[in-house]
Amino acid sequence: MILKNRKPKRAKKTSHRSAKRFRSKRFGAAAVEFAVCLPLIVLIVAGSIEGASLLFLRQALIQSSYEGVKVAIKEDSVNSDVNTVAIAVTDGRNLNGVTVATTPSNIESVPQGELIRVRVTAPTVGNSLFFNGVFTIPAISAEAVMVKE
Repeated sequence: MILKNRKPKRAKKTSHRSAKRFRSKRFGAAAVEFAVCLPLIVLIVAGSIEGASLLFLRQALIQSSYEGVKVAIKEDSVNSDVNTVAIAVTDGRNLNGVTVATTPSNIESVPQGELIRVRVTAPTVGNSLFFNGVFTIPAISAEAVMVKE
């Protein structure tokens, strides 16, 4: 059998109107997909930023408690010095409602070689970027422990 040279069949040309109608339907579908997905994308981005903000808050409290306990373990330190240093660190990071607690409550009477704890706590409501009060965490705290010199 001998094959004849055949020309391949061309696809039917679509009219200008039908191509335009197809594009407008596709554009409408893309607009609907965008409208459905945009709120979800915005929520994910805002939640990620808020989570990073809470991690920043926690890290600032860790640094504040560490700086406070470094002052507390010195031989001639008093509680007001510890509070001043810890609050200064959190003020530098623009945190609100920070409280500082030392254990034992009077560090002047702690003998050398005993443990001193400094706990720094801050509420999430005043230190949140977007979702004030949405998270169920009322406050975040950090604690540092060192031996008195």
